[in-house]
Amino acid sequence: MEQPIQILPSQQIDQQKWNQCINQSKHALIYADYRFLNALCDNWSGLIVGDYESVMPLPWRKKWGIRYLYAPPFIQQLGFYGNLNSLNMPAIWKSIFSFAKFGDLFFNFQNKELLNEFAFTEKTNFILNLDAPYPSIHSEYTQDLIKNLQKSEKRVLLYVNDLRLEESIHLFQTQYQERFPQFHKVIYTNFLDVCMALSNTNNCISRSVFTENGNEILATAVLLKNSNRLSLIMNATTQTGRTLAANHFLIDQIIQEFSEEKILFDFEGSELKGVKEFYASFHPVNQPYFQVSYNRLPSILNWIRNNFFVPTNQST
Repeated sequence: MEQPIQILPSQQIDQQKWNQCINQSKHALIYADYRFLNALCDNWSGLIVGDYESVMPLPWRKKWGIRYLYAPPFIQQLGFYGNLNSLNMPAIWKSIFSFAKFGDLFFNFQNKELLNEFAFTEKTNFILNLDAPYPSIHSEYTQDLIKNLQKSEKRVLLYVNDLRLEESIHLFQTQYQERFPQFHKVIYTNFLDVCMALSNTNNCISRSVFTENGNEILATAVLLKNSNRLSLIMNATTQTGRTLAANHFLIDQIIQEFSEEKILFDFEGSELKGVKEFYASFHPVNQPYFQVSYNRLPSILNWIRNNFFVPTNQST
């Protein structure tokens, strides 16, 4: 019997059933957690198949009475979770197109086979398996990375594993506001609030690097953690930190701290050349996710869209 498909506004979703579907998926990602979506989406609805056998978040905005799908800040990939084996994709696409006439959807790494009938863009996402002794992981680093780590070791940097979320988020905001002008103050406030809530269940941690005397912060990282993945959501380095290779030292220390755990380190991207090369120096594996952009608007509405809508941007 074919499962019913419905799209519900977030406030009508059964939070317990939603999170249960996400958490029981082999490819569970914390981006789809109900609290995380509520904090960072302007609006969102959930496409639900059956009694939460499969779910898909649909973040949306509305302008000039037209609803469209977009990529919220700090949410890299969503797509389908739960049972993916018997989804009626033609019926699902029909529901999505009826719900929002255009937009961008970012499907997770397990959803590629669901996109056979659509053109999609493959996006880079590096992961590193930490279930190995640290010396074994370190032996795969590039020579350039090793040289930078040697430079940072000479400076005797200080690795701090205290929860410093507010400090870490503030550093990211001040360092990269020009790169992400669409990230307004309320976004950072909401991100801090949800990270603080997640930290109470050990699902959010922060790590920092300071000068040896502890007086100057050089690099920070905010990471989301679930049962199988440690995701680098936010990473910032000061100008002084760059000269001291503080971020190389920071990521290496995090890898060392969590080595021999059955967990993946998720670098969260990137398409930016310099960032991509930096992540690649740790010898990770590319586990891509997928962007589908669609447009079902009539011609006159397309003209309005092209002249008045802000394009979708991803955080990394």
